[in-house]
Amino acid sequence: MLLTLQTFLDNVDSYLDKIAIPDWTHLDVKSKETMYIPWDQIYIDHDKNESKVEPHTAEEIECLRLSFAEGVNLNEFPPGVKYRGKEYAKPFELEYGYGRSESLRLLKTKGWVFTLLDGSEDALEDVQAAENEGLPKRLNKEVDMRKFLLKKVRTGKIKNTEEAIRTKFRKVYPNRSKAIMHRVVQQVCESAGIEQPYVLYTSPKKVQDWLDNNSREEYCLDGEFDTARDMYGALMKEGYQYRTVLNAVSKYVQTGKKTYVIYHCGAPTKKSGFLEKRNQVIMGFENIRENLSACGMNVWPIEYMGALPQDREKDNFKSLVI
Repeated sequence: MLLTLQTFLDNVDSYLDKIAIPDWTHLDVKSKETMYIPWDQIYIDHDKNESKVEPHTAEEIECLRLSFAEGVNLNEFPPGVKYRGKEYAKPFELEYGYGRSESLRLLKTKGWVFTLLDGSEDALEDVQAAENEGLPKRLNKEVDMRKFLLKKVRTGKIKNTEEAIRTKFRKVYPNRSKAIMHRVVQQVCESAGIEQPYVLYTSPKKVQDWLDNNSREEYCLDGEFDTARDMYGALMKEGYQYRTVLNAVSKYVQTGKKTYVIYHCGAPTKKSGFLEKRNQVIMGFENIRENLSACGMNVWPIEYMGALPQDREKDNFKSLVI
């Protein structure tokens, strides 16, 4: 429901029960009520807005101002505050919605509607970091996520372990991809001085570094022809078996030469360690092989060369894991 700004402000009390209320219970914060609060009753400390590395730009504030000038959408969540206590001249403190609050004051409003939040300092920080995830206002960047998680480690609010960092990431950013989670968690671990018990190969260049620095053997990684083995070489991350097989079939049809595959996996989980992940890669290939065989294809153009070493405790980093 979209209302003009003036209509909304003139009848704000009648709209309070129609404004969307966010559910932060998964972050251990309760949304108690929606209330109208004058600006002179709210303490706004921009230095507390630590979930962002870069502050709002003037252009972003102007866009927000123009958006509110066009109308008020009752389906959007308002900014959030906590109650500090009646002993303060400004008893409420802004928790999130800094850009919106700035733009609304530029429109000369005397106050606005807020979600009154109740939770611990740690939980409210989580909400501050997560609040933009579902909104078009300004999505968190990876650098913002790293800053937030690193602060949690350094202030002792989570343990200085990869598992604790990963758990907090899932809790605050549940809709982000595994690729982003792995990348951010790895960077936070490095910044916090945590040596991960495994290696993730984030690009072919990192694999080439392993070859140059550790491997006793030379391999081709990017589809080149390996004259020593009389086969093409391919590097693959788990989950890309179909693409790898199609490329190998195409090369076999064109040249009569097979393709050997070197593969690597993403971060292990409680349910699936590297052993399980590697077995799943081979099982995926074999399922494709059975399907193609049932369709009449009698040549399998793939050779399993091995997996890249990743487990620091169990793998020999001088050779592939066979």
